[in-house]
Amino acid sequence: MRSYTNLTFAIAALLSAPVLNASDEPAEEPVLANTESSHPLETITVRASGLGRNAVEMAGPVSVLSGDELTQRAEASIGETLKYEPGVHGNYFGPVASSPVIRGLDGPRVQVVRNGMSTGDVSREGPDHAITADAMTAQQIEVLRGPATLLYGSGAIGGVINVVDNRIPRTASGRPDTLLQGKFNTAATERALSFSHDTSGDNLAFHADGHYRKSNDYRVPRYSNDEGYSTSRLDNSWAEHHTLNFGSSHIADWGFVGFSYGYMDSSYGLPEGPASPDDEDEGELIKLNQQRVALAAEYQPGHQSWELLTADLAFTDYDHAEYDEGVPETEFTSKAWEMRLTGIYLLDNGWRGVIGYHGTTRDYEAAGEEAFTPNTDTDSHALFLLQERHFGSLKFEAGARFERLTHKASDVEDASGIRDIDDPFNLFSWSIGGVYSLNQNHRLTAAFSQAERAPIANELYANGVHVGTRSYEIGTAYQVTHENGQTTIVSDPSLSSVERANNLDLGLRGNFGDLSYQLNLFYNQIDDFAYLRNLGMQIATMDAYQYTQRDATLRGAEAEVSWQFMPAQQLSLMADTVRARLDEGGNLPRIPPHRLGAEYQYQANQWVATVGVSRYGRQSDVAENEEVTQGYTLLEASINYDFNWQNQNMMWFAKLQNASNRLAFVHSSFIKEEAPLPGRNLTIGLQARF
Repeated sequence: MRSYTNLTFAIAALLSAPVLNASDEPAEEPVLANTESSHPLETITVRASGLGRNAVEMAGPVSVLSGDELTQRAEASIGETLKYEPGVHGNYFGPVASSPVIRGLDGPRVQVVRNGMSTGDVSREGPDHAITADAMTAQQIEVLRGPATLLYGSGAIGGVINVVDNRIPRTASGRPDTLLQGKFNTAATERALSFSHDTSGDNLAFHADGHYRKSNDYRVPRYSNDEGYSTSRLDNSWAEHHTLNFGSSHIADWGFVGFSYGYMDSSYGLPEGPASPDDEDEGELIKLNQQRVALAAEYQPGHQSWELLTADLAFTDYDHAEYDEGVPETEFTSKAWEMRLTGIYLLDNGWRGVIGYHGTTRDYEAAGEEAFTPNTDTDSHALFLLQERHFGSLKFEAGARFERLTHKASDVEDASGIRDIDDPFNLFSWSIGGVYSLNQNHRLTAAFSQAERAPIANELYANGVHVGTRSYEIGTAYQVTHENGQTTIVSDPSLSSVERANNLDLGLRGNFGDLSYQLNLFYNQIDDFAYLRNLGMQIATMDAYQYTQRDATLRGAEAEVSWQFMPAQQLSLMADTVRARLDEGGNLPRIPPHRLGAEYQYQANQWVATVGVSRYGRQSDVAENEEVTQGYTLLEASINYDFNWQNQNMMWFAKLQNASNRLAFVHSSFIKEEAPLPGRNLTIGLQARF
């Protein structure tokens, strides 16, 4: 029996905080002083919270990117856009396929959603697969660190990224609003154009947006590989991307009902390290397209017990082909339906909450010579409840989710033959937490959750060459033996278990006048943690990896401090660290190193200028068959200028990245030795709103 003494003590400490009698009237939420100037994120509604709360009201740590900050930070991928947020890194697979790593967890443990609904792509199945959510046309991006499984399912056991856009209008814009933006950068000669348009008339609202981006192979500081070949431009790191979306809603006093349609077409190369000048290979590339139809409705019944009823439905048709030497080797398709029904209620005794149903049906197929996963149908049905109440200075919240998930894999092949597999999983997750106001300006937060996750299809049934990662992948549901130079792989579903995470979060946030701060500590003990382990051998001339389940513990901290020491000047400091170990001994692979960052900002009239430095430590806490990654320092600077031209609101911006042209390898990347970060890169852009 595992001991959870420390966790139990922490929970007891939370529950023993000063509390008023349950019969007391709920107190109004205190407001932090100077929130507009010192902590603007706290005034932004976090849509992913489920109850329309802002960041300061939530027991778990939240970050929100929006406005000019989002415009300046938006990159070709969600991972690169968010990699400067505390506790968030990228698993860099080139600038296009970079997914977020939250507190050392990535892939199927970090759910990426668009307006609360799954993106419907296959980005969770492999680090070389791009996320189809687009930062360029987003209104805001929300990052919920720690488990958020109650609303979003077992795929959110490590955190949630919610990309908020207006593709289904929720309110009437009142007058036409058009946003145009163009960007260019020097490292990859990238050209990007985007637009969005909102208008309304009578009770009808309309939205349209689109995005075009094209880039060449990007420049890197010259480096050499073990074979003696060198390069200053990363081969096969080009990309081309197109999206077009439109939607419309009927807006009324009681709420709205609307729909949207979106199309995406994208092609990108899989980066390759230095090669012989005589090498004329075209390289490996991915072509994907996606069509998505979504419906949404909100109803305000005007009832004393029910605040809001919502319904969301989405269908996504996704196709993704991997090419080698111009020939399609493998094709992945995913057709997914998703439904979410919720109701926000208010009880007479002061409890406020959300109750709902969440269901998904997904038909996943992989075809071709190098299809490393079998065709799998996945069905999930869940009921969830999340509620909160104020007890004087304490806001308490609690929730639970029950989910029934079933994988049905067909034609699973191994050394003993071909068979079909039906794997059902019953998953139960729950959480408690609170925000305690020490005084008007400082708050203490605590949350504990136990969240369960079923392995996804490729974690269970992978058995073949994965072209993108240049590896041979094997799922947990196989027994692998290697004797006398022969490798035998036999299916054994009993080897797979439900993953169970016990997560504790403690936080302190507030301000001292012009100085604001936030500190978060976390402890995450996970039973049967599934990770991709390097077996230290080769199969089919590829390095062999197997998803292996072991108990693991991840712990760490995140801190932010901002000091507005003069009306126009601000200094910000940031730090994060995570330590991830197997309970039986050894380290987990591809865990980001510790990081320190500092930024100076000057604002005057229409100008905003920043200079920043980020130090990534040396990662020597490596797993079996994993190499140490050296630390590096990145220097950056940016400037925004707002002006008016022909009665139109305009913004010119520029950003200089890796100003010192430092050679930097990302430890959390699956291909870190082959794909360093871009060298010195200048991005310039112009935005117009009219």
